[in-house]
Amino acid sequence: MSPAASIQLRVELDAITNDHVPLVEHVPRIAALAEHLPHSIGARPTRPSPGFNCFAYAFGLHDQAAYTRIAAAEQRARGNRFFANSKFADHLVRTNAVTPIGQRALTPGDIVLYTHDQRIVHAARVIEGGSLQSKWGQGHLYVHHLWEVPARYGNTVRFFQKLGPDPYLPQFAHFLRESTGWAEFAATNLSSVFPNGTKHSPPAK
Repeated sequence: MSPAASIQLRVELDAITNDHVPLVEHVPRIAALAEHLPHSIGARPTRPSPGFNCFAYAFGLHDQAAYTRIAAAEQRARGNRFFANSKFADHLVRTNAVTPIGQRALTPGDIVLYTHDQRIVHAARVIEGGSLQSKWGQGHLYVHHLWEVPARYGNTVRFFQKLGPDPYLPQFAHFLRESTGWAEFAATNLSSVFPNGTKHSPPAK
């Protein structure tokens, strides 16, 4: 299915999964869409947690203790810098932490990045069987085909090979070191994250 062929489905998904619709309504309303817009989307309900977004999931950070502590501190500080976001995904591409590949070369664990106006806006992980799994905004994880995603994620995709099975904590650490204000933020907000006087350091592998 192409972006054009799926446009009505994608517009409907946008309307369902935005922040104005209660999370509890997302799954049943997406399931009901199949009655007039056939799709293969399956939900994997999740609980919201600090920093748990599509990028954290795709790059294996969402269940890493060091990452979630940093994201929680960022949430308490009401900031929007030190977590896995589109800038982190762009950092991985720029530093060759992910290798571009063709769609036919995708295997489980590889990454699909969606772009809108040349900006990375969404990430999905390839799973067994060739489907994708990704987190949609503040909502759940969904298993879906390439273009069974909300329209806000754009009409262009790029495919990348994941470098090994490990989470991207070392790359996240590098991203933090390059981020303006990281040292000051860590000194102020992360006194309990890193023991033995290492609180100013990003997580290490």
